[in-house]
Formats: sequence, structure tokens, C-alpha cells
Amino acid sequence: MNYRTIFIALCLVVGIAGKAAAQTTTEPDVTTKVLHNVSDSELREWLGYFVSEECRGRLTGDIGFDRAANYAANLFEEWGLEPLGDNGTYFQKFDHPYVEVKHGGSFTLHIPVGKDWVEKTYDYPENYMVGGTSDNGELNKLDLVYVGYGITAPELGYDDYKGIDVRGKIVVCERDIPYQGREPELQKAWMPYQYHSFKMSNAVKHGAAGMLYVTVTANPNPGWNKDFIYACISENVAKDIFAGTGKNHKETVEKMQKTLKPQSFPISKKADIKAVTEYHPDGIGYNIIGMIRGTDPTLEAEVIMAGGHLDHVGMMPVLIPGALDNASGSVIVMGAAKALATSGFKPKRTCIFILYGAEETGLIGSQFFVDNPKVPLENIKTLFNIDMLGNGYGLVAAAAQKFGTSLAYVEKANSEFVKRAFRTRLEANEIITRPRTDGAVFFRAGVPVISLNAFGATGNHPYHHPGDVKELINFDIVRDAVKLLSTTMMELSTEETLNISAK
Repeated sequence: MNYRTIFIALCLVVGIAGKAAAQTTTEPDVTTKVLHNVSDSELREWLGYFVSEECRGRLTGDIGFDRAANYAANLFEEWGLEPLGDNGTYFQKFDHPYVEVKHGGSFTLHIPVGKDWVEKTYDYPENYMVGGTSDNGELNKLDLVYVGYGITAPELGYDDYKGIDVRGKIVVCERDIPYQGREPELQKAWMPYQYHSFKMSNAVKHGAAGMLYVTVTANPNPGWNKDFIYACISENVAKDIFAGTGKNHKETVEKMQKTLKPQSFPISKKADIKAVTEYHPDGIGYNIIGMIRGTDPTLEAEVIMAGGHLDHVGMMPVLIPGALDNASGSVIVMGAAKALATSGFKPKRTCIFILYGAEETGLIGSQFFVDNPKVPLENIKTLFNIDMLGNGYGLVAAAAQKFGTSLAYVEKANSEFVKRAFRTRLEANEIITRPRTDGAVFFRAGVPVISLNAFGATGNHPYHHPGDVKELINFDIVRDAVKLLSTTMMELSTEETLNISAK
């Protein structure tokens, strides 16, 4: 080779290298785009709209939820996601009756003092709230009866109503179940009895006129019963109800948990409950679903999915914004959708993004999808569930033991791209301890689920309460959760073979 040939070859090499360097500088690669395609201001804007007065707390069925759903669907369209709802839309529609709680409700406790009665009223929302599925009406000075957990479970040898007359009275009832153990079969046996709707219908079945539910949270779970009036009360109110009975509320609950024996008894106090509500039997709910179609002919049918519930509890009767629960999770799912859809990323497997309706009313939206899947459930290789991820300083990924190897993908993405304090957590192969999440619905249907959350929050964030506001959200952790979800989905959707199995 002569010197002229060598010189030309060197020039070509230098030119190619220079061109590559220029491209790297001016045209960031896809991963860089994914990491930077969503700004803090966008996340704040989306969350700000969801918690606004216009969205009215996003109760499924209400016009406020419809506005939030349309807002999200319009963004999905703007980003170029394919619609995966009904009839070429982003919306998967389902029936959803709901109750609108209006102003005018009240709660009064009547305490006997000698031959007289002393009235005590309580402040909203710290010590009482009108029940989210209460009928419209008023109960005046009715007797109270404590019914423990309000459970009748003959197969478990447990009945809080045995030997107790509650007809025409107001029952005082705990949330959840007395069984606090970790044995999977017993957890599974007790699980149906922890739902609010069961407790309400069981009280009606035994003739109760109303209920005081010991959990002062806005609660729109299903179970509307005609003429049944109820309110949610705080631990402080429960203490007042127990005062003078010779029993301590906390000790009574602990005794039920320890012995699995009912502790029901009549109480020599009375109560008034007034609820101003409107029942809407023809309400409609939606899941909002968008998709990035896979490009590999062999792997396209396989699905990597991310979801979070868009709904909250509505106006009860004031705005319950639901910033952490779950506007935060919704914008994280949306952030990942935008990051991947607008970056030029071409997944081998299909990526699906879903915002569920009706989580707060009993996981209805996610259950509707599982019962009416838009893709075969066996094709969903991983579902990310994001619920209440908006405070703290570290990220955590959790999965059942039998799918534990999936956590390596999340750990790798954090190590390479996010570099946030990070933990993994293996859970039992039966997700019974946290059954009130959309992820549990998919898990019970056989879908591998990874739950993303945060750790390190200081203080107690208001739950189902007017204080769940956007000012309490840590957008640094939200932003990094978007990056973690996006980059993990990139990895899972491009790997030739996925390692998601028992650890």
C-alpha cells in the first residue's frame, strides 16, 4: 500500500469517527431520550390537573373521573400510543353504580348521665365522615351495639352476631378481620370477610338500621343498601363509645385478634346519623389503555404491562384530592408511556399502559380487565403495579417468591440509570396480606406482578382525607420512579429470553 492510499484510509476513518461523534452529541441515543423525555413540570402539570376541583376527586362514575380519563386518553393519543380499549378507543367501559355524598351530614353521640342524656358532636373530617355508600336519610337516637368485625363465617366457627339483637339499631364495627397470622390457607379463608361491602350487607341481613365504622376514611367501596345509613368514625369516637362500659376498645380488639372469639355486646349509648347522598345506579366506569406494539414477529404477542389506578373517592362532600392515592402512580405510568412512545424506542415485546377505574370501589376496573382481557393473560410476562408512590427518598420493588428473579431487572435498571437508594422485597406466593391492590387481581389470575413503591417517608401522609394534597408529593421520587419503570420496561421488552421464575 503506498502512502497516498494510507492517507486516504486514515481520512476516511477520522471522518467516520467524527461523524459518529457528532451524531452522539446532537442526536442522543434512545436510552438518553427515555431518561429525559419527561420533565418535572409535566409531572406536576398532570398531577395538578388530577387533584384539581375540576376532577372532583375522580370518583368512578362521576363527571370528575370522566374528565381525568379523557385528559389521560388525549395525552396517550398525543404521544402516539395505539388505543387498546373498546371499538378503537382508549376506553374499556364497564357498569359502575356510585354514590355522591353531599353537604348536610352529621353525627351525634348521646351519652346517658343519670336520667338525662348529654349530646356530643364531632368534627369533620378528623373524627367522623359520612359513609361513601350510605343511603340518603337520617337515624335519630338509636341504640348502639358493638359487633366486633361484623363477620358471620360459619365455616370458620366465627359469628360476631351470635346471640346479639341488632334489629333497628346502629352497629359499631371494626374494619378488616380478626385473623392477623401469616398462614396462607387461613389468610385465604378469612379474606372474603375483610371487605367493607360484606360488613355492610351482613349488618343489613341481621336487621341493623345503620353502622358506625371504626375507620375515619372516605370510603366509596361498593355495598349500597337501601335505607341503610352509616358513618365512619375515629378511634377517639370509639373510645368515647366504650367509656363507661367496663371495656377498653383497644384491648377488646386485641382480644379478638388473639383468641379469634367474638366480643360483641350492647352499649348503653345512642346515636344520630344523618347522610345526604344521591345514588346513581346507572354510573359508568372506564379503564384507559394505550399500547406500543412490539416489532419482533416472534415476541410481539408477549406483553410487558404497567398500571396504576386513576380513580379516587370523590367529593365526600368536600374535595378529597387523592394526590398520593393515586394521582402519583397514574402520572408515573403516564411518564413511562410518554418516555418510551416519544423516544423512538422499538420494543420487541408489546408494552401496554393502563390506568384503572374503580380501584377504590373494590378493584372493579382491574377485575373487569382480567375477566375481559384485551390480550391473553398468559401473554402478560410482567405487570408493574404502581400505587401511592409519591413520598420518601428510596425506591422498592416487590414480587412474590416464585417470580423473584424478575426483581433483578429492576435492580439493574436502578444501578445503571437511576442510582436512587433501592431495595427489593420478596413476598409470599399468596398475596393475601395486601389484597386491596390491582396487582393482587392480576396475581391471582397467574400474572407475574412487580409492585413499585417508596420508602423513607417521614410522618403520616393523610389517607382518603382532604389533606392528601399535591404539596406533600416529592416529585424527585416521582421523576426517578418514571425513569426506573421506563428503563426496566425497555430491558424486559427487548430481552430475547426472560428469566422470571422461582428464586
